Amino acid sequence: MSESGILLDYHGPVDLKVIDFLLKNLRREKEFKALNTITRKRIYAIVVECLENIYKNQIILTSTNPKMNPRISVRTENDKIYIVAGNPVSESVKESLVRRLEQVNNLDEAALKTLYEHKINRDSLPWENGAGLGFIYMVLKSENKISYTFEPLIKGYLYFEIKISLKKNIMRKLIIEKTSSSPKVVLDPENKVYLISGESRPPDVREFYDQILSWLAEFSLYLIKSDDKKDPVEFNFDFEYFNSSSGKLILDICKVLAGLRLKGINIIVKWHYEKEDGDMLEVGKEMSRIVKFPFEYIESWSD
Repeated sequence: MSESGILLDYHGPVDLKVIDFLLKNLRREKEFKALNTITRKRIYAIVVECLENIYKNQIILTSTNPKMNPRISVRTENDKIYIVAGNPVSESVKESLVRRLEQVNNLDEAALKTLYEHKINRDSLPWENGAGLGFIYMVLKSENKISYTFEPLIKGYLYFEIKISLKKNIMRKLIIEKTSSSPKVVLDPENKVYLISGESRPPDVREFYDQILSWLAEFSLYLIKSDDKKDPVEFNFDFEYFNSSSGKLILDICKVLAGLRLKGINIIVKWHYEKEDGDMLEVGKEMSRIVKFPFEYIESWSD
């Protein structure tokens, strides 16, 4: 059975007071507050863009037909959030809107970020209202294409509606580039890559690993709420060397992973070591023994 809830549903004219009122109501919704922080922030950001686009572009048509009013709704259905926004527009802007939407829908994430940076850094022209920038922002935040329709209203006018979906549970990624004294960190749930590799002796060991442990605390809540508890989550540790201070915090990471495994999450730990590096293999075995969690040991050849 479909599980759905309405977080926001409004039909009518939009001004600054209405925008403030709707955003306050959204923040107060019990189901909205129950979402994780990153999901709430992304929904909020998209709703703000939709409302501001309506406010800047709305056309008031004299009619008793409520379908001619601007509208916005936010609803949950199973593991998705759907945001729908619409307003009357002149037929003359259809071609421009379609061109902008098709452009953002056909770019990958890297190209979208480049386009966003280009647009946000250049001077706006007098007739521009930021709609193109808003569409880019919505796609980046939702990580999905924008679907859209145009329905005839009265002569010369169309009802323009967009629909954006995003996952109910969104987990941010953590990427830290490798340096001469600190390892590469890739914690990317979207692409299912979880890796810490390289040499670990950062100047401030606690600061470096605290950001990983903080991410893992968020990730733990995300996994517990997720519908994909049985899908394997494979963590790879591939260290060339780590000092004793790093070792203690790496063990703390392993304890978190072991705790998740006890809660029914399908966690797999792969401990990589070079064929001739028996010490690294033994350290992995010792950590596995301490946290009572069997690791997989992956042998590799040194360069």
